[in-house]
Amino acid sequence: MEWNEQFDVVVVGAGAGGIVAAITAANKGLKTVLIEKGKSWGGSSALSGGGLWIPNNHVSKKAGLQDSEEEALLYMDTIITHDGPAATRERKEAYVKNGHVMVKYLEDLGMKWVAGTHYPDYYPEQPGGKIGRSIEGAIFDARKLGALERSLRIGEIEPPIPLLSGKVASLPKAFTNAKDFNTVVGMFATGFKHKIKGERAISIGAGLVAGLLKIALEQGVKLRLATPLKDIIFEDEKVVGVEVEHNGEKGFIQTKAVILASGGFERNPELRKKYHNVGTDWTSASPDNTGDILLIAEKYGFDTDLLDDAWWGPATLDQDGSRKFLVYERSMPHCIIVDQEGKRYFNESQSYTDAGHAILERQEATGKAIPSWLIMESRNRNKYIFGSMLPRMTPKDAIDKGFIKKAETIEDLAKLCGIELEGLRETVARFNGFVDQGVDEDFGRGNSAYDNYYGDPNYKNPNLGKIEKPPYYAVKIFPGDLGTKGGIVTNEYGQALKNGEVVEGLYATGNCSASVMGRVYAGPGSTLGPTTVFGYISANHIHANLLEPVAAHVKK
Repeated sequence: MEWNEQFDVVVVGAGAGGIVAAITAANKGLKTVLIEKGKSWGGSSALSGGGLWIPNNHVSKKAGLQDSEEEALLYMDTIITHDGPAATRERKEAYVKNGHVMVKYLEDLGMKWVAGTHYPDYYPEQPGGKIGRSIEGAIFDARKLGALERSLRIGEIEPPIPLLSGKVASLPKAFTNAKDFNTVVGMFATGFKHKIKGERAISIGAGLVAGLLKIALEQGVKLRLATPLKDIIFEDEKVVGVEVEHNGEKGFIQTKAVILASGGFERNPELRKKYHNVGTDWTSASPDNTGDILLIAEKYGFDTDLLDDAWWGPATLDQDGSRKFLVYERSMPHCIIVDQEGKRYFNESQSYTDAGHAILERQEATGKAIPSWLIMESRNRNKYIFGSMLPRMTPKDAIDKGFIKKAETIEDLAKLCGIELEGLRETVARFNGFVDQGVDEDFGRGNSAYDNYYGDPNYKNPNLGKIEKPPYYAVKIFPGDLGTKGGIVTNEYGQALKNGEVVEGLYATGNCSASVMGRVYAGPGSTLGPTTVFGYISANHIHANLLEPVAAHVKK
């Protein structure tokens, strides 16, 4: 093999996990290159809320959280019931024990963290559950990246001001109480301060990856955009290099270790049909995530797990075809989600992954849940933000183009949506009775601190409000996702496995690997937490075992 370049470590994928892996490897003295398939860097991480679920971290503790590794493991053992190889006890322990160490390590290198003090775990009432384990990057001035600022991945909908995910819950109800109003005013004031300084202030997912990339560049990491991985090269079942492509030309990089940190197969129609029986229209993931790593894994027979699962959640497609992943909208009072029979079938305010599972299970059972319908009445639209729509401001084209159905009666709304009228009538009547009691007897909506986090504190039950005052509104609900959840099985060191044995020199993290979270979502940041932590673990393991770094000489 005639190698074009030589590196100690090749990291594949410039999302948060890949950048952290590259930072760690380079900081340990390993010559490291970060290759990215897309022309933009940041991956799905840049499109996300930017939170990391890291138990027992010092940032949250400084903000007042009482936590421990033991409580975190108790919580994970309780909620993660998947018995496959992705969620072994050893991997959970590695995650919990290394996560808080990684946070301090990155802080020492210059990363600035902010605690999500009031953001609950998604099952906070379970043993070991807490409120406030999530952290995120501080607001970042993108100008510090120089020319790379222009190639940061951006989403279909960008926030008008720099936000913090730990405060986003105030947005939908900003016009209902002084506390949330003042929080949102503070966000705008912060954005204005950055603007008058001439800064390009970014936050949430984009701010996270930008802050991390700055550190990576300072550590000497080489970033190669528009350079997809085409194959992994082995000799005697050990990784010796990778084949890449750039500008239509093949290239070969010699290395002793590869960390796969790319996305999953969200945008691959064939793989989505095969494993999920859905298409690619509803995903919020990066358009570059077409399953390249899974195809390589299948080629070489690597172990896989959780391929039938994803980071599901209710989603809509607006009048322009833009995707909206619903986090807080379905939790506000005066709304319900029903299937085509007009029946509620889950707690609308529960975690998005559980809600997504509920839609898919209902569809499997009845064939009448895709699409489902989010029904809102006038008080919901008059009080709360929905997506980018302010209260009392429902764009005419959203109605004209059919994104939002509007009617003066439940009967007319049912007809517009094709919902069975009697089912909807019965559901609304039963639900309104629950509102009077303040208790959802069918699905327990509002019983959890997580539900209440996005609810309206002015109500007896922050998540319940009657459906009785016209006009009524409805939007279609689909099983969207933040990314696929299954992929290569790795051990507690992040090493890829084949027939249960280590593939020497190959590591995987992020959505191209099988998640340590099993089939649940432990808390805010349960995608970015594991991808960064196992990227960190993998790089440290390489450093500890790579005794002879490859030569610096490059054969031209």
